[in-house]
Amino acid sequence: MKKTLYQQKQQENVTKHNAFKYSLIALAIIGLSSVSANAADETNKKAKEEAIEVIEVKGQRGNLISAQNMKMNADTVMDAISAADMGSMPDRSVLEAISRMPGVAIERFAAADDPDHFGVEGGGVVVRGLTHVRSEFNGRDAFSADSGRGLGFQDISPELMGSVEVFKNQTADMIEGGIAGTVNLNTRKAFDADGRVFSFSADVTYTDLREETAPTFSVLYSDIWTTDIGRFGFLANFSHSEIKVESNGVQAGKYEQQEWDNSKYVPQSARLSKKQDDKERDGFATSLQWENTAKTIVLTGEFIRSQATLAWNENAIEMDDGDSKVNLKPVDGTSFDFDDNGTFENGIITSEAGWRGDGSPQRYGMQHTMVTRVRNEESIVNDYSFNAKFTPNDSLAINFDVQYIYATMAIEDVSVMGATRAVVGMDLRGSGLPKISLLHPAYDGQADHTPGTPFTDPSTNFWRSAMDHISDNEGEEFATRLDIEYTFDNSIVKSIELGARYSNRQQTTRQSTYNWGVLSEAWADHNIWYADTDVPYDEVSFDNFARGGVLNTEGGNTFLFPSLSMVQNYSGLNDALAGAKAVAWGWNPLADRDDATGHFVGNEINVTQEESTAFYAKLNFEGDFSGMDYSANIGLRYVRLDNTTDGFISYPDDVPKNDKDIANVLNAEQAAFGNNASIVTQSIGQYTKVLPSVNFKLNLTDELLVRFAFSEAIALPSLGNLRNYVSIGGADQRVTFDPNVPEGDEPVPIYAEYERYTASSGNPLLKPMESYNYDLSLEWYFAEAGSLTSTLFYKDISNYFVNGFTYNDYTNNGVTQEVEVAGATNGGKGTIAGFEVSYQQFFDALPGAFSGLGVQLNYTHINEDGSPNSGLNNSSSDSDEAGDIAFTDLPLQGLSEQNANAALLYEKFGISARIAYNWRSDYLLTTRDVITKLPIYNTANGQLDASIFWDVSDNWKIGMQGTNLNNNITETEMQVNQQGDKVTRSWFTNDRRYSLVVKATF
Repeated sequence: MKKTLYQQKQQENVTKHNAFKYSLIALAIIGLSSVSANAADETNKKAKEEAIEVIEVKGQRGNLISAQNMKMNADTVMDAISAADMGSMPDRSVLEAISRMPGVAIERFAAADDPDHFGVEGGGVVVRGLTHVRSEFNGRDAFSADSGRGLGFQDISPELMGSVEVFKNQTADMIEGGIAGTVNLNTRKAFDADGRVFSFSADVTYTDLREETAPTFSVLYSDIWTTDIGRFGFLANFSHSEIKVESNGVQAGKYEQQEWDNSKYVPQSARLSKKQDDKERDGFATSLQWENTAKTIVLTGEFIRSQATLAWNENAIEMDDGDSKVNLKPVDGTSFDFDDNGTFENGIITSEAGWRGDGSPQRYGMQHTMVTRVRNEESIVNDYSFNAKFTPNDSLAINFDVQYIYATMAIEDVSVMGATRAVVGMDLRGSGLPKISLLHPAYDGQADHTPGTPFTDPSTNFWRSAMDHISDNEGEEFATRLDIEYTFDNSIVKSIELGARYSNRQQTTRQSTYNWGVLSEAWADHNIWYADTDVPYDEVSFDNFARGGVLNTEGGNTFLFPSLSMVQNYSGLNDALAGAKAVAWGWNPLADRDDATGHFVGNEINVTQEESTAFYAKLNFEGDFSGMDYSANIGLRYVRLDNTTDGFISYPDDVPKNDKDIANVLNAEQAAFGNNASIVTQSIGQYTKVLPSVNFKLNLTDELLVRFAFSEAIALPSLGNLRNYVSIGGADQRVTFDPNVPEGDEPVPIYAEYERYTASSGNPLLKPMESYNYDLSLEWYFAEAGSLTSTLFYKDISNYFVNGFTYNDYTNNGVTQEVEVAGATNGGKGTIAGFEVSYQQFFDALPGAFSGLGVQLNYTHINEDGSPNSGLNNSSSDSDEAGDIAFTDLPLQGLSEQNANAALLYEKFGISARIAYNWRSDYLLTTRDVITKLPIYNTANGQLDASIFWDVSDNWKIGMQGTNLNNNITETEMQVNQQGDKVTRSWFTNDRRYSLVVKATF
């Protein structure tokens, strides 16, 4: 956010603020002891100069002073964290760092709509219960090239930051888009320091579940040179971070009502997963600055590059939750235990579902898929900017800014599935992790049965299926702005600010379907067993799964999975799987599809261009009211958005694939309509809005102030939901079979038709969400690093992004059909209300070593009323389709009613330590899980982290950091009915991380 001249000067003096108060104390002592007034004056001047130069508060206390001053002097409601404070905790990304701020929470899953895949470092930011958060670099637009709007904070190295500001309301000069809030990442610049600075840090992190180590290091150099033509400054900052972590997950399948007793509900077996994440971040920031000798011109050129790669692989043993298996039953000689609601708690489960290799029904055991999955993601953001500040006199300030940002994101996601059969024992009683047993499919409840080792027997494991998905996105934006401020003398109106901004953003989204295809199945000709091919597979041990005590498998906890190295080699995968294919029409890579260009067909490529034009006017006030100082600003911001989106209408693919395809007997009109055609379309939309804002701050005393903020704000829809596409398919197919075929022979279809057509779509005409935001805060700054603040907030929101249904006629190949279209639309109203309380203090009055103790606490309580859930996927998981929400009256997705942070600090004798606990209450993770189609909740949980540093000298410090010291188990629950009853869905464990850190500054 652009600062006024007065605020800029205040910000520059933040580091001297503490020294000033100490100098006043020194002056008072000298004044009392002086003999002569003149001598006292001279001594005072000298003491003041020396005090300002020498006294500087560093460490945790200095970090808190810096952040506290940023909050106190802000134009609107905000919180901040300094770079040094981020480095004092074991946070590997900006996302982890800001989760310790009031009202800020993060997700712990790779994507909210995919709660089967735990993300150790998290993957999304929520401010005051809302996900519509705007992201900025140095007050400028910043984004990752996914289908969303903002920056992937989990990809940004905290070592690049000078500070992070979280604005929770707005002023007229702020760029539009942050209903929930705006997170501004300020990078360091050469003129931030008085002279040369050289610093570096290095650490090595050990993860106890993965049992591996990974390094992190950063280096910064900056210097200032004074010449005859002015002052030059140069800064370069580089960071490299690696982390190697593992998460283990246990999941209960979707609970099904049983035919043998419709009051009983039994889960469809269990899912076990071992997921390993390898994450690397490289960050680089450099700036070149020049200030003329008259100090009226400052020029700054900056380049920021963030590159993050995440490679994860997973071995998972799973059932297909999507299949209806109502005939689950206890193994002969055993029984089930149920709770009072008829929900399964314990027992050994088997089923008659499935097929033998020869096509006949299988008596015992359930088919389990053995998945090897590999996902590689790379996100790159390049940000170039130039800024010129011109202050020809004390009254006028001109700011010119230009920026170009280019971002790419590529994803390669490949899975190969084998399968075998097993009987499953599940004990879900009590708290903590469940107990899972995998038994031979012929297990009959008898102790003397002959189990064999089917899980490591290549003759009882077969090649089942494969799936690939590719995403290749790129986005670029050019933006420029001009701001002018004129300051008045001796007036209630302190200054007037006028400004204009223009940006042109273009994004190309290439996202393939999830291309699943069969390799071999009994229903697809026959099974191909591992033993009958040379297709590679691995033996994978689950011995230490979830740190032990969870899994017990007959014959040992070792299983056969498709080879990890084979799946990682995507370019050679089709050839490697040649011997595993029973049918030619089964899985083939994306690039082998008809009409594919590279990995994509036409309707998987979307181009969106968005132009934004904004003007603002802002009046700044300051004065005295009944002996109390006040400051205020009032402004209007005009916004115009022009959106042009290219896209496609794709029609059903009912072209017969072989002579057994039911499409051969499809209704003639529907067969003509479903000729797999695609039609190019283009959509143009426009939106204009005037956004008012008012901010008022009254200093009740030197330490106590009250603040009021009001603004109207908008949140822009995700680019994924703006995609211009309609994908039509047939639904509820009815088939008539030849009645003359003898009983026992294979049925012969003679006629087929769809009862209806359905479609998923984007909406390039989707309007922004709109909100009226109100904040009222009382802030008590009773010490340099001591404050107690409380804020009431209220948001009145309309135009939510929701999934809606329309009925439209589409004509193709001479045939017109009515289509039920599900896609993004605007609808609904709601309110978000709550309060935040934050407290921090060092207890200097305690005796001796105890005077180094301090505390930080914050708590947020949020209530929501009336907000509709979208039913849309707004994550970056590359699927923007809408879907039906199973139940009504769900809480707002992503909103925890309570968020809290507590930290115990210590700083004395060169030792700086902190132990911190981050907690949030339960919340709705997704309205529609991609597997069960049910709402999934994240239960309340918290994580304990700690750090301790020792100042070896004025320049060197060493330290230890620990993450997840409480071995937090993340649990999810699935809602099973409209009444809101829930059962546990999953339990995830992950690494405890320990780091040894060395830092130096010269």
